[in-house]
Amino acid sequence: MTTEIAISRSTVGATEIVNNNVALAMGAGLIPLPLVDLAAITAVQLKMGKELAEFYGVEYKEDQIKGIVISLIAAYTATSVASVTAATAAKSIPVLGAVFGVITLPVVAGGLTYAVGKVFIQHIESGRTFFNFSISEVKAGFLREVEKGKGLVSTQAKGFGAKMVQVSDDLENRLDGAINSLLKR
Repeated sequence: MTTEIAISRSTVGATEIVNNNVALAMGAGLIPLPLVDLAAITAVQLKMGKELAEFYGVEYKEDQIKGIVISLIAAYTATSVASVTAATAAKSIPVLGAVFGVITLPVVAGGLTYAVGKVFIQHIESGRTFFNFSISEVKAGFLREVEKGKGLVSTQAKGFGAKMVQVSDDLENRLDGAINSLLKR
């Protein structure tokens, strides 16, 4: 029973690390420069891997985490190369492309980062280290986690968007009221 509570607390702390990095990766997905955005997203995922290793007290080498992250991203892009390429390349198309890239890449970045984090947590909590990480063993689960992460991120983004619309409408109504009262004077 005590072990379950410790694992549960551990998982909560690790999930917080993942969630913070998902937000950072989504922000990196907003960078308007193709390839620079992908480099920034990858840097966030590397940072998250180090943070999780330190959180769990697991030995790691920076190059090891880099290799794992790049291999996981490659596993995803091999199955959906079109969506990642389109999202980052679209940013180079004036106006319309930038809008498309800003809408899609943050969701993909958040989903990928969520999946990398979840796979790392599951691997470490099963008693393994980064020294015995096997991409082939986690690939199917990773791809499922990417889709789950994209769904969660998309839902959160819609909620945030709805709040922004509400704030914008409220601000517009207040400005209209202020202008109308000035005009009546």
